[in-house]
Amino acid sequence: MHKIRWNIVFGIFATLAFFSFLLLRLEFFSQKSEPLTDVKAQITERPEEIWMSIYQNDKKIGVVQRRFKNLGNQFHSNEKIFMQINLMGDIQVISIETDGYLNQDMTLASFKFNLNSGIFQFNARGNVAGNKLILFSGTPEKMGKSEIALTDVPLISGSFYESAFRSDLETNATRQFSIFDPSTMSLQAIKVTRNPDEIIEISGERILTKKYCADFMGAQNCAWLDKNGEVLKESGILGLSMKKTTKEKAYQGLGRGADVDFTDIASIPSNVNIIDAEKLLAIKIHVSGIEDPLMLHGGRQTYQRNILTVERENIPSSPDVNAMLPSDIAVFLEPSPLIQSDDPLIKTQVAKIIQPDDYPDQKARKIINWIYRNIEKKPVFSIPNALEVLQNRSGDCNEHAVLSVAMLRSAGIPAQTEAGLVYMRGRFYYHAWCVLYLDGWLTSDAVFNQFPADVTHIRLIRGETSDHINLIGVIGKIKLEILEQTK
Repeated sequence: MHKIRWNIVFGIFATLAFFSFLLLRLEFFSQKSEPLTDVKAQITERPEEIWMSIYQNDKKIGVVQRRFKNLGNQFHSNEKIFMQINLMGDIQVISIETDGYLNQDMTLASFKFNLNSGIFQFNARGNVAGNKLILFSGTPEKMGKSEIALTDVPLISGSFYESAFRSDLETNATRQFSIFDPSTMSLQAIKVTRNPDEIIEISGERILTKKYCADFMGAQNCAWLDKNGEVLKESGILGLSMKKTTKEKAYQGLGRGADVDFTDIASIPSNVNIIDAEKLLAIKIHVSGIEDPLMLHGGRQTYQRNILTVERENIPSSPDVNAMLPSDIAVFLEPSPLIQSDDPLIKTQVAKIIQPDDYPDQKARKIINWIYRNIEKKPVFSIPNALEVLQNRSGDCNEHAVLSVAMLRSAGIPAQTEAGLVYMRGRFYYHAWCVLYLDGWLTSDAVFNQFPADVTHIRLIRGETSDHINLIGVIGKIKLEILEQTK
């Protein structure tokens, strides 16, 4: 068995949650909630090229290039992002590109979205057809099809701040937008509020700006716009910000932020050290700093008056293999665009791991153990894709989780992904694992080869990968105090 680098398998979800928000700002499509006036005039005012620098506090970690061109009967929008980020000591070089064609009223006709981080890639493309957004997503070699119903034809590329500016929001007034996020392939809601005007400094010049703040699932992002509605500066969670710059200065100093480890920044200190977490039968924790408890209550977790109790689960001794699954459970046997449980490659690999006469718990244990032993533990910045993980044989907790779910479903065991926090060396890190159904839901973690997972796995969310963006609202806010440990 290869040596496992335990220090690099945690915290990726926190980083993905933030950058999902960044993508919402840079690579999103928003549905028009109310008509804007003089749309063509707004379009002609836009500069053909804009450069932004991305910072973590005062250290530059990335560059954004935006281009917008009038083609006569259509408009062409292109945005490129280049970033260097530190994930548990590994420097990830990431490139993201969104290319879109717009109608004359600035509504979306079609788009392409590409995320590349080394051996992992995520691609999406789509077009508006009537009241539907037709989508294809996955790897370049294999893309799944899906559809999203639209109440209106969506706008593209930075529109919610621009739209708030053009609609003449009064100070302290709020407007809501529905936005499509290509990184999770889902529609989300976002609120934008006009704040009092502020004077900021850009490239040594003091400028009076209109300030707008967007609330997305409890996370706040703010933008400062000049008198023409052009975004000069933005700030978000974890000390992330963007500032307008020039092409000549865009790449100057890039890479200075490589020592900033996002997984450490997002982690939560523990008030006590936990020894032999796998031997604990239960743990009691005081939780504070969040208004929405997400999915803290249910199953092995009990949450009352800010006190969370997590109890170790028991594996069913003799599950009834002939029992009919409830319809609300059987749905978790179905494949999804990024959990391809029906793919021949996944089905073939599962058949090599399990035997037809194995009990469900034996099948689950064999699958979790195989993933633990055969998937290299390596931090990855990408959209988790089970088939790609099986082919590349590497990935972080997200990749382990989606592959676990795909293989378990292929073996006839309902499964979902879960995300939350897990304890390691004095801190709680954001992490992902799976939950499977054996006469009841049972947590399991292929990163640790734990079946069931230990009680320091604190579930915050359960569902498809697109649901995990809900974590963004608690990052940097949640605090934990361990009250009791039961052995």
